[in-house]
Amino acid sequence: MLLELINSTLEDVSRKQAIGVDALQGILDRNMAHEVDCDTIDKLEVIGIDEIALKKGHRDFVVVISAYVNEKLQVIGLLGERTKAAVKQFFLIISKRLQRTVRVVCSDLYKGFIDAAKAVFGKRVLIFADRFHIAKLYREGLETLRKREWRRLRRILSNADLDQFKNVHWILRHQSRGSECR
Repeated sequence: MLLELINSTLEDVSRKQAIGVDALQGILDRNMAHEVDCDTIDKLEVIGIDEIALKKGHRDFVVVISAYVNEKLQVIGLLGERTKAAVKQFFLIISKRLQRTVRVVCSDLYKGFIDAAKAVFGKRVLIFADRFHIAKLYREGLETLRKREWRRLRRILSNADLDQFKNVHWILRHQSRGSECR
C-alpha cells in the first residue's frame, strides 16, 4: 500500500484498497522511517525520491524514499517533511558502506531533493529526473507550441482551410494503435 501512495493521495489508495483513510494514515505513521536498517541491505545502487500529497490539492506532503533491495522495490524511508534538510539528514543516516554503493538518485525536479543528494553523495552519483516529470515538461512545451501555431494559422487561413486541422491535436495526445511509449 505504501508504494501505491506514490503519485496518489490517501483518499485514492483508500478507495482502491477498500480501507479507511484513518487506517491508511495509521499504517503510514507506523512506517515513518527515520533510519535505515543497514545490516539487512547489501547495496543501494538506485535510490528514488518522490513526495506524495496526503490530501487533494497537494497539501501535507510525505517524502517517499525507495530503492531496490535484493531486486525488490522497497520503501526505505518515509519523511514527514518535504525539505532539503530532512532528505539530507535521512541520507546521512545511511551507513558509509551503503552510501558508497549508491550510483543513481532518481528524483522529481524539486531542487531540495537534488541538492540533498548532491550534498551527501557528491559528484560520483548520477542524478536523474523521473520520467513522469520529464514527460510533463515535454507535453507542456509541445502544447504551448501547438497553441501558438494554431493562433498563427487562424490569422492567415480561412475558416474552410482551418477545418482541415480540426481535431488534429488528438494526434499529439494519444498513442497510435500498436505503438507503445516506454
